[in-house]
Amino acid sequence: MESLETDDRLGCLCSLRTPGLYDQIWPVTNVWIAVFTLMTPSLLDFSMKRFFTTVAAVFAFCLPQGRAVVTTPIIGFVTLNLQEGNNFLGFSLQPVLELQTTFTISASDRTHINLTASGLVLTNDQFNTAATATHAIEIITTGASEGFATTVLDTVATGSELVLQTAIPAGVVDGSVLKVWKLWTLASAFGATNTAGLTGGATPEVSDLVLIPTGATTFAQYFYSTGGAQGTGWRLVGGGTTDQANVAVPFGQGAAVRSRSAKAIVITGMVKPGKILVTLQTGRNYVANLCPVNAGGVGSSTEGRTLGNSNFYTGTPAALSGATASGDADLVLLWNGAGYTQYFYSTGGFNGTGWRLVGGGVADQAGVPLPDGAFVILRRGAALTLQLNQGNF
Repeated sequence: MESLETDDRLGCLCSLRTPGLYDQIWPVTNVWIAVFTLMTPSLLDFSMKRFFTTVAAVFAFCLPQGRAVVTTPIIGFVTLNLQEGNNFLGFSLQPVLELQTTFTISASDRTHINLTASGLVLTNDQFNTAATATHAIEIITTGASEGFATTVLDTVATGSELVLQTAIPAGVVDGSVLKVWKLWTLASAFGATNTAGLTGGATPEVSDLVLIPTGATTFAQYFYSTGGAQGTGWRLVGGGTTDQANVAVPFGQGAAVRSRSAKAIVITGMVKPGKILVTLQTGRNYVANLCPVNAGGVGSSTEGRTLGNSNFYTGTPAALSGATASGDADLVLLWNGAGYTQYFYSTGGFNGTGWRLVGGGVADQAGVPLPDGAFVILRRGAALTLQLNQGNF
């Protein structure tokens, strides 16, 4: 397990155990309805990712008096252009949307919920396995907890019950709506036989490494073994011959890839629109950009995320803190190739009101695009759960 920290002089990630190893992170009823909306493919080119929209399909299954919906959002693929070295990838697409439905919450334990669609039939362990997480739920009902997500630990057929890793937040009430998403795994994201084209090898020293978060600043390292002592397939560095193909990427997070050479890989999936809750700790936090399109570059989209439209600052305690001076405000740090460009929300004074560049005077910075992959939020106050807007598709 690798622990990473920030080197303020270089504005990069460095390994605590192997200095210099991570020398740079690159910012990569009774009616059954089946409606297919064919969209004109549009190729959007960016410095790190390209989002190609192929089909938007909606399958609404309205059982008698029920409220279960299975929807297929916009489907497409993202081309991630990896640089030699370390790249932080935000998984802006999700593999499969399994279900959308209303639910109720156990009065005695808010980690237990019951899916309430009439006619819905679940099987035991449908959205989980004993060995590893396979699915997560996301609350989509409008409100302070919209975008809350947590892993499914157990599926119980009786009562259509799900047992969750984290309790449903206070304020979420019976009748709210959730989605059940399948989680990315090494095999589903990069191919069971590494069809994505990462560099494999007999040892991790010659292979591309995939770093999956295990905590706020720690990562587990995986590679595709092409043979030798660890056999063939996805392996944990130092983990012997145990197959790791089904290791899951936490919902709403990304993965770092240490690439031995520049290359492009393709991720195919479904767009997760709307909001997501992100927990920020005091200090530096690496946050994935989950929007599949960018606000800047060739073919930029109005749905791309910027400082101004991501819901960073709302003037409430539930968002980032602004101030009249940057030294008192939370900062958003965007990688510029040599270090981090720093922004803050000015609440008045000499800098005026709005998003400002540290040291940049009164020029408005609300339209500055968020980068591909990830960015850094420097939180000065106490830990905070921040609701980010990832765009609507």
